[in-house]
Amino acid sequence: MFIRLFLAAFCLSFYLHNAEVNAQIGPGGFAIESKTEIKKETKELSREELDLHERLKNPQETMKSFIQSMDKVKNGDNGAFAAAIETLDLSQIDSPLRTLTGKITAERLINTIDRIAKINYSHIPTYADGPKWFFRKQTVTVGSDVHDVEIAIRKAADGNWKFSPETVESIENFYTAVSHQKVVHGVSEYRNWKTSFKEKMPAWTAEEFLMFKKGQWLGLIAILILSVTLFGVVRSVITAVIRFKVRNRSMEMNSDDQYASTQAFGYLAFSLTWLIGVRFLEFDVDMLESFVRASYILTAFFFVWSALRIVDYVSLHFEKRAESTHNKFDDVLIPMLKKTSKVVVVAFGILLIAHSLTFDIASIVAGLGIGGVAVALAAKDTISNFFGSVTVIIDRPFQIGDYVILDKGIEGSVEEVGFRSTRLRTPIKSVVTIPNSVLANMAIDNYGLRSMRRFNTTLQLEYNTPVEKLQEFCDRLRYEIQLNPMLLKDEPLVTINELTPTSVNIAVTTFITTSDYKIEMEEKHKFIKRILEVANETGMKFAFPMRKIFMEQVGAVTE
Repeated sequence: MFIRLFLAAFCLSFYLHNAEVNAQIGPGGFAIESKTEIKKETKELSREELDLHERLKNPQETMKSFIQSMDKVKNGDNGAFAAAIETLDLSQIDSPLRTLTGKITAERLINTIDRIAKINYSHIPTYADGPKWFFRKQTVTVGSDVHDVEIAIRKAADGNWKFSPETVESIENFYTAVSHQKVVHGVSEYRNWKTSFKEKMPAWTAEEFLMFKKGQWLGLIAILILSVTLFGVVRSVITAVIRFKVRNRSMEMNSDDQYASTQAFGYLAFSLTWLIGVRFLEFDVDMLESFVRASYILTAFFFVWSALRIVDYVSLHFEKRAESTHNKFDDVLIPMLKKTSKVVVVAFGILLIAHSLTFDIASIVAGLGIGGVAVALAAKDTISNFFGSVTVIIDRPFQIGDYVILDKGIEGSVEEVGFRSTRLRTPIKSVVTIPNSVLANMAIDNYGLRSMRRFNTTLQLEYNTPVEKLQEFCDRLRYEIQLNPMLLKDEPLVTINELTPTSVNIAVTTFITTSDYKIEMEEKHKFIKRILEVANETGMKFAFPMRKIFMEQVGAVTE
């Protein structure tokens, strides 16, 4: 599967590269210069730009800067590559690949020049404005193909003299044609580990076969084997880590999903191996650009996929931890953060993939900034609800399952807190949905935060009950409160508090030491039952409203 993905990305990158080249060629094959290239800079140059312009002010200075920089590289100063790359016109190369392409081109250019002649700077023109200067322009034979090649310096669009894009494009064939020659007398040869490695390889590895050299085909096969190996190793290591987490009960995951979920990391290792490996195979500029861009595309895609899997793993870990806490808001916060993180990862991934496809990210970001204002105005209610949900989660005025009473008589048990709204289950089992922006500004009476529940009732007794019996009844109720382990013992209120037209009222107030609604109802049932039993034992009779009607019989009147 990963081979098909890489081939698809390679074809896409090759097509994009050719489309860019064709877009820069006008009718009849003449190059088209953009207005931005023709337009002269009016701003003042920085010190670095002035220094670069001085070093590249004419063909002679450019050649001198390149040769001196590469002499430093030959002596072990790899930092001098940057100055050598500055002498190359890489405007036709994708910006992410310019450093890599410039380094490879500089190596091939110095090896080609050193095998042709020792540079005599006095033979190089010093004009600041003039035609392209050719060090060499000829045809060479590579295998059975004939190629036009050149080493030339021309004035670039930025006003500096640089080795021409044609030099960059043809230097691979030029170097291949002269690579068998020795460097000229008095010039030290540029060598690196690749030079020593190629010298130890058989001569047939330099032969052409199906577009590439045979040695490059061997390199591709070696990269493929290494990529597949790392694909399996990375998946096995990450699977072992996941299984360790599952055994320690720090996360939950089905055994079948443990290995299957690591595909993204295996593919990421595969694409990174290609991204790094193809840099060492010395392809020509166009082919290297296509290979590297294909690797960039795949790496960006698999990086996003891997980041999403990491979000899933972290979420599973914290979901497991949330199960061990009493705070039910964790169950809401973790899914919300998970969704937010995935949105951020996908947004970043889209930009990363667009960048790997050579889209102008700066323009896209600028457009998103302008469009974001319009979207924000159009979706202001959605945004206010989102921040309302953030406020609710941070303040935590209630938890899932709490019974709350809100403004305007809204009440019920909290069932769900989402991005946009909160849902309450009312006493009649209907569901009320409240936008979080509104909820954040409402007064919330949270019954779920009570540490105990108040029990309050009024007992109505008949007027003919003796005072001694009333006092005895009150004392018995206080005693019963002291005996009940679920009732608060401190200062229970059992008093004669009111005389009504029909009854003597006794107020009973105490607290049930529970925050659970179900337990509260069970204890109310038990205590009320005990009150009735004590009333029967003490001979108390409860009064109830009654109306007496007196009827008077009027005698009949006769004549």
